[in-house]
Amino acid sequence: MTATPMDRIALMLTEAGYRPVPTPLNIAGLIFDLPLAFVGGDTSPDLIVVADTAFEPEQRILQKVEGVARALDVVKSKRPLTAVLAGPRPTSPVLDAMSRVCRVLPVGSAPGGDTEAGIRNWLAVLMPLHLPDPSGGIADPLSEIRKHLDGLEPEVAKLVERAESGVEAVQSRLYEVVAEPVSNMELDPEP
Repeated sequence: MTATPMDRIALMLTEAGYRPVPTPLNIAGLIFDLPLAFVGGDTSPDLIVVADTAFEPEQRILQKVEGVARALDVVKSKRPLTAVLAGPRPTSPVLDAMSRVCRVLPVGSAPGGDTEAGIRNWLAVLMPLHLPDPSGGIADPLSEIRKHLDGLEPEVAKLVERAESGVEAVQSRLYEVVAEPVSNMELDPEP
């Protein structure tokens, strides 16, 4: 059985730490019939509603999203609202109207047919950021530059060689480079 875009979105959000919320969504006694809804944790407290534009008119989805946004305002919720729209991209007026009340992430089709990567790219703003291990091997920029000393100007090469001795050594050499042309100039006694 092939997973639908809605299934993939649900799986990615769940793997990213978002908890599914029972639907239809109930906010302050108002019922919103949306296919999927999720809430985030402490670091990302979003309320994420997911709708499929292939199975429901975009105007109806807009009404539901605006209703959820109003209901959140009424209960003075601090949760930001995000609408993930699977299926055909809604028209610009609908997207503009929706973006006035929430963050809108229309999930389009992926170039090259890689649906998984495409959905992950569209949802990237909701996904946790994975940073490289800080203890991993990070290139030493000075040693990388030293490999190419032959291609550098002689004065720049001297600065690179002095960089290993510290900032003061480089500053000292820079002062020497600047002072050399001035000290070689003949001073004209007449103004």
